[in-house]
Amino acid sequence: MPVATRPEDLPAAAPTAAAAPDYRIAVFVIGAAVSMTSMSFNVWYPFMPLYALDLGATSDADAVFWVGVAITVQGVARLLSSAVWGFFSDRYGRKLMLLRAMYLGSITFGIAALASEPWHLSLALFCQGFFSGFVPASVALVSVTVPDSRLASSLSMVTGGQYLGTTLGPALGAGLALVFGYRGAIAVAAAGPLLSATLVLLKVPRDRVAPRRDGEGPRAALEPFKATRQFVVSVALLLAVYSILELVRLATPIALKALKGSEDAAGEAGLTFSLAGLVSAVSVLALTPLVFRRGRVRAGLAGACALGGAAFLALAAADRVPLYIAAYLVIALVISALVPASNTLIASSVTRSRRGTGFGIAASVQALSFGVGPLGAAFFAAVSLDLGFLVLAGLFFALGVVLFAAVREPAEPPTAAARAPTAH
Repeated sequence: MPVATRPEDLPAAAPTAAAAPDYRIAVFVIGAAVSMTSMSFNVWYPFMPLYALDLGATSDADAVFWVGVAITVQGVARLLSSAVWGFFSDRYGRKLMLLRAMYLGSITFGIAALASEPWHLSLALFCQGFFSGFVPASVALVSVTVPDSRLASSLSMVTGGQYLGTTLGPALGAGLALVFGYRGAIAVAAAGPLLSATLVLLKVPRDRVAPRRDGEGPRAALEPFKATRQFVVSVALLLAVYSILELVRLATPIALKALKGSEDAAGEAGLTFSLAGLVSAVSVLALTPLVFRRGRVRAGLAGACALGGAAFLALAAADRVPLYIAAYLVIALVISALVPASNTLIASSVTRSRRGTGFGIAASVQALSFGVGPLGAAFFAAVSLDLGFLVLAGLFFALGVVLFAAVREPAEPPTAAARAPTAH
């Protein structure tokens, strides 16, 4: 005799094409919220050393020291907290965790705006690292909101919003600092995450999590999290990409100064980073969905790594500033494309009910890049930057080979007929 199945006992089905307008609006809203929040957090980064001087740092070196301590503390806090927040997102909701990240992220601005000593910046960035983490939270929410067939393009939109915010934030911060001063600029920027969170609260539907038993009491147990080989490879790729990005960003002002033959290379560095931000946004919004289509992800990863390796060879050989900038922009294009591709692989290698945990673990591992990248830059700056670029070229070529051999193409999402329960 067939047994009646309660709706809450059925597995969560992926969104269907009929829900397309809803998920597309949700993805757009999340992408806009990520862009606004990222822009706000990047408003005060460019003048943080100058702000540290205003707070009492005794010299330029002392100011840079305190900023370095603050960034390190941020990375440690993110390393410790991201996996925990990821587990909570699977238990209580990814939307709830995104709202938590954005609303509590505003604490950062309050502490920074009220700071009276340079070490207070460490407290502010600790709160940002521990409580915020809005990017992995937004990626986890999008991954369970859209059909699996739309993962790549949807995650590219979120990453594109992040790059746009990162690009526009410093320019906005410079303008706000001129009008309101450093404290005032930070205080004004605090409105960004608050507005973003409210937009998500009102416009993004709540995601489905494990229901409570009989409508009351504790929630049903989550299925075990399985770290498959694909998941490990995807997280390792994300760590490698962000570490390389941190290394080359820190090395670039020094390399440009050497090529220019002058201590004053700030203008060239600013131009390089601004153009890289624009290239990155175009890459993730327009090129990534085309290159990493379902069925040719492995080829796309291998091709992107080969292009990145060639760009690092060009970086090592560059003898003029324009050639260096051109090679750097190609590297920015490749790295920005690999980030949403990595996120897509992570999502496809984890069940929908545990994607929050998966992206939380990925964010914790990614936090290691805050140490790996700067240490690598410091080492090669002391030895030889050209040698460092050659090593990174070889690393990219090797990475392409490993990815082509180890990555499996994401499986096609099951059809509605395949998901339908059958009576026995």
